[in-house]
Amino acid sequence: MSEAIVRFFAETPVLREALTAVVVIFTDICALMILLASGRERRRGDRIWAKEGKGYMLSCGDICYPLGAAEILIGRHISADIRVQEAEASRFHAILVLSEGNWRIEDLGSAGGTYVNGVRIHKPRILRVNDKIRIGSRTLTVIKGGGRSVGE
Repeated sequence: MSEAIVRFFAETPVLREALTAVVVIFTDICALMILLASGRERRRGDRIWAKEGKGYMLSCGDICYPLGAAEILIGRHISADIRVQEAEASRFHAILVLSEGNWRIEDLGSAGGTYVNGVRIHKPRILRVNDKIRIGSRTLTVIKGGGRSVGE
């Protein structure tokens, strides 16, 4: 049976090309459905994020860093979300994580340490508004604004 089908398609190139087009269209439709579903899921996650973490920022002098993701990396590395250009800061110094409506900070094994309100932390610590995070000589203050971001 399968040999007959193969021979039939080999002898009718128009049908073979039509079937190929149908398969390509079907694949494109499946890819489009996946993209639509992932976009819908991302928007759902963004709504949850906006409700849970809205308005929290780190302030350092005149600069405000909005906490616009569930994880914020602090350090000297170019991939860090908040870059601290000081010799005392490690490349991957500390991480902020939003969990169950609370921001936690964790030192990532930095040599200089991460301090919250003057106390060196050795395990993850929940942050509150007005807490002061010190990395090297730089101090970042946790603030809660009106949901605005840098430049607004």
